[in-house]
Amino acid sequence: MRVVWLLINLVLSIGIFSVPILAIGWLDKNKNFTGKLSKIWAQWLLWSNGIHYDVVGLENLEPEGKYIFMSNHESAIDILLGVAGIPYNIVFLAKKELFQFPFFGWAMNAAGMIKIDRRNPERARKSVNAAVNTLIHSTFSTLIYPEGTRTNAGEVLPFKKGGFILAIQSQLPVVPVTIIGAGDILPKGTFTINKGGIKLIISKPILTHNLKLKNKEQLIENCRNTIINNLSCTLEPQKADYDLNAA
Repeated sequence: MRVVWLLINLVLSIGIFSVPILAIGWLDKNKNFTGKLSKIWAQWLLWSNGIHYDVVGLENLEPEGKYIFMSNHESAIDILLGVAGIPYNIVFLAKKELFQFPFFGWAMNAAGMIKIDRRNPERARKSVNAAVNTLIHSTFSTLIYPEGTRTNAGEVLPFKKGGFILAIQSQLPVVPVTIIGAGDILPKGTFTINKGGIKLIISKPILTHNLKLKNKEQLIENCRNTIINNLSCTLEPQKADYDLNAA
């Protein structure tokens, strides 16, 4: 029954919020208006389904900062948690094919989602360059799930390189985000919503100033290790403070 309730709220909320996003999103260059609507939408879905969460570590971020957030991915609700819990204007990267769907694709365009073309290496390179240019000349941040797929609770798969290449090329700080408990609320491969608490740990930014692409493996390792340490910590979360420029 809780899954049915979730689906009802999902359809209802999309119907309500997509109209103003489509109507105004094209004129909202920095996506401040659409970003606020997206946060209200995510908070509504979490609240209406009795999903509660706590956010730890916001003091690690600058109020006017711009970041590339990198998060582990245990559940289908992780995107809602990221949008609702991170108090920044978040725009996602999405496969180019998704923009081709009528209405849904229009709404993604209006909300400022960034197209990524993965069909061949040349197109992928061009789309990453376009994404870098968009991030550099905008005021919003982005949230990436570098594992590329959902995992079992507490598991962290190897990270894909694309988001970290994007971070190095844009020179934006990488912020590890650890989601704890979402996999128990809505486990991978199930439609059962369980009760419980969720915690989002915002670790200190990993600076990317003057990094080169040859540093991407170290950047990936530092980010992934921070998330693994937070997942394994039972008391106080370990907040890593890496500056690869000092290496």
